[in-house]
Amino acid sequence: MQKSFKFLIERQPWELNDVRVPHLTHFHPHDDADITASQLRLSTFPRSNLVGFAGATREEEKQCIAATTECRFLNCNGGECMKTEVVVGLFMESEFCLQPLGDSPTRKSVFDSLVAGCIPVIFNPFTAYYQYPWHLPEDHQRWSVFIYEEEVRQGKVDVVERLRRVPAEEREEMRRYIVHQIMPGLV
Repeated sequence: MQKSFKFLIERQPWELNDVRVPHLTHFHPHDDADITASQLRLSTFPRSNLVGFAGATREEEKQCIAATTECRFLNCNGGECMKTEVVVGLFMESEFCLQPLGDSPTRKSVFDSLVAGCIPVIFNPFTAYYQYPWHLPEDHQRWSVFIYEEEVRQGKVDVVERLRRVPAEEREEMRRYIVHQIMPGLV
């Protein structure tokens, strides 16, 4: 039993035999043709929101709410997040998707945003970087933006302003990497 692997919802990064299994996403392709069609659609889909967030109100979201023209907030307290088409629509229409800590470090939303071609904004490395070494590339700068959560809480960084400064070419390259390199392996 000392050499066995444990497949868990939350892993302890220092436990080498703990393997974190990603959350299921809303996208369930039937075959490779479905994946290819989705990749083409995601590559050309118009992104009307700079930032999107689906969840409960936290410090990161307060900045989103304040930037109403560039950030779309979907409040999950009212049950809207139970509607797959609403959440997926938000992620497909957004360049960046906020992924703050919730009840636990990991978020299903990270994977839903990735399969929708939305660049995840990670605030704590335990949300994705340390949890999924088998499923997500180690070079996280290619597929996500990291903003340290403590700097947001202390008011040292404006999340929307920081994301606004990411050049369009860099966003496009990140999205291309997500859609063509990461997404097929996740689904």
